[in-house]
Amino acid sequence: MTDNEKLDLILNKVQGIEADIHGMKSEMQDMKTDIQGIKQRVDKLALGQLEIQKEIYMLNRKISDTYNVALDALGTSAENRTWLEHGTLA
Repeated sequence: MTDNEKLDLILNKVQGIEADIHGMKSEMQDMKTDIQGIKQRVDKLALGQLEIQKEIYMLNRKISDTYNVALDALGTSAENRTWLEHGTLA
């Protein structure tokens, strides 16, 4: 094999390696784009989760308020019954 043939083989190998590296660079850029898209979706999920937590907190407050009103009504009912039965409040 002559020196020129050896150099041509080396040049072909280097060009093949260069093409492979260029392909990997392109694939890495695509992965970077995908990762950014995933990050945006995760950020949106986090915001949605915060909204759900606020809604749960508001529902808990409403349930607690309703429970307290029901307890007050029960107490008032018992007081009224005592007053009606005995003519005085206990």
